Amino acid sequence: MRMSKALSSLILVSSSRAARAFTVNRLCRTTASFTASASSSAITRPSSALNDAPTITSATSASTSTPSKLQPPLKINLLTIHQPELEEVLSSWNQPKYRAKQILSWVHAKGATHFDEMNNIPKALRSLLETHATIGSLHLDVEVVSKDGTRKRAYKLWDGQLIESVLMPYEDGRQTACISSQAGCAMGCVFCATGQMGFARQLTPDEIFEQVARFSAELSKDNKRLSNVVMMGMGEPLANYRNVMEAIRRMNSDLGIGARKITVSTVGVVPNIRKLITEDIQIRLAVSLHCSSDEERTQLLPANKRYGGLDELMLAIREYIDTTKRRVTFEWALIENENDTPEVARQLGQLLKRFGIRKDMTHVNLIPLNPTGGFEGSPSGRGNVHEFVDVLSREFGITATPRVRRGIDINAGCGQLTAAVKKKEDNLLAEEGSQQKETMEESRRAVDELKSFAQAPETTMSMAGVWEDEDEVDVEVEVEEIKSQDQSSLETRYSDHIRKSNSLVQGSIVDFELHNAVVFDGDDDFEDENYENDLDKQEAARLLSLVKLSFPEPTTSSQSATANTSEDEMESPLVGPTTTIMDDESVRKAKKRRKKLLKNMKAINNLKIMISKGKELNEDQMEKVGRENEWLLELESVEHNLQ
Repeated sequence: MRMSKALSSLILVSSSRAARAFTVNRLCRTTASFTASASSSAITRPSSALNDAPTITSATSASTSTPSKLQPPLKINLLTIHQPELEEVLSSWNQPKYRAKQILSWVHAKGATHFDEMNNIPKALRSLLETHATIGSLHLDVEVVSKDGTRKRAYKLWDGQLIESVLMPYEDGRQTACISSQAGCAMGCVFCATGQMGFARQLTPDEIFEQVARFSAELSKDNKRLSNVVMMGMGEPLANYRNVMEAIRRMNSDLGIGARKITVSTVGVVPNIRKLITEDIQIRLAVSLHCSSDEERTQLLPANKRYGGLDELMLAIREYIDTTKRRVTFEWALIENENDTPEVARQLGQLLKRFGIRKDMTHVNLIPLNPTGGFEGSPSGRGNVHEFVDVLSREFGITATPRVRRGIDINAGCGQLTAAVKKKEDNLLAEEGSQQKETMEESRRAVDELKSFAQAPETTMSMAGVWEDEDEVDVEVEVEEIKSQDQSSLETRYSDHIRKSNSLVQGSIVDFELHNAVVFDGDDDFEDENYENDLDKQEAARLLSLVKLSFPEPTTSSQSATANTSEDEMESPLVGPTTTIMDDESVRKAKKRRKKLLKNMKAINNLKIMISKGKELNEDQMEKVGRENEWLLELESVEHNLQ
């Protein structure tokens, strides 16, 4: 009974929302059986695009092997499962519950990456774990290491999306992890590499938490400790509010990272800043400000207008400070000769003063701009930075500090590594497409040439011709006939013929006549005057058929991927770029789709209740339960765009 219960729970788990309700199944889609998308899109490590100083590696372990296009099996993710849930799984395997604590200690405290390292776990249990569990679900695609020790990683998710995580060591012993909350970003900040990519999908709580858990486990293995977490990676954390907050609570409770050591950065999602006020966890808030006027800020950060502009943002921040009594950090990316002048510093000071924001409860973090290919601005010089700090401090009493640049030699800014990896993928696909196109053109030209030959109009040729060889001309005459003819006449006749032949070049067409010695056995072969033309057509048709078989119509990479995609994969969750809803018609359609998705989710919950009561579902009902994750991700994307 316990085993059947565990198996049924394995089937039911499919979404981050359901993850809070299930009992034994903190599961993940293991990357052990699928590749990025196809062999054509395998990524060459972008060493040429980076400074020679960084080290570039690709990690391979038992828990993160190369992914494939096939739908991956469900496995228990030991990096994200709760201890009570693991205890229930072990009970279903007739194993004592205390093993759960031992296993999680190996994973989190000792940084184990292989089950064989767990030497106090019975071999039979390790074998079960090898079959049904995995240590992490994120596939480490690329890792680059800076001269200053900063480690930047690009993870490939089970559906092919790329996200980034960065670990930054400091001389005072701090170890800070910078974590992504979304695949891509819908905020559209023009100077940000992630904003230039567009939005793909929300990350689940487990995908967010695992980024932190990996760094924490690796540091624990070296007797170090992850001290700080900043949600400043790819994506807008407050646009994925529910999943981010769930992951943060686990960072605090499961990994022991203090709430005040966790910082959430936002471009200014005002409704969720106010929601953050009511939370009972004392995390820090950072606001990406960058400009002190609505016009300039909307140009750099299009989301500024969407959430009511600077007035609404400043009012929400003042409310946050007054209610929580916690200090807010304002992030300011310094762009040379645009927002780094003393006049701009005074405008910032006056903005904070006008809205009554306490200067002792604010801090300005000045960030040197990370250059990206899609933005022409450049980072400010050291003199402008110091002058900006001096104006804020001397004239307004506001503390401001320039951020220490970390990992600048490995493009550690948000989205830069992912952009480099995607560029490599695109270049490989473009090269392959060019080769396929060239092959297609060659085969098409050959087919067209044969078609034109086969369809040429019939003509009656008065003179037969042959393609003459360059080196020699054979003139065969029967020996008996030569002896019977006048020798001098033959010499004259054939010497003239040979002389003419020697002047020929490859491809020349010459006249010839049949010698009297040639005797035909019969005229049956030539009874039909059209025989030669029909033979030409038949031979052309045969050659045309051979060419078509030798040169099959090439397929594009997208068609190949579609042909190789299994039926299960066609039901994979909604991925790929989505766009912001801009007009009334799009809003109407999105609301209609949301209503349909909510109805589907309600039906799935009813089906789950039926399963829990022991009722059997038919094939259509099981298919609907299996699509929960797909519909949930689509619903989150629709809700996100309707905000």
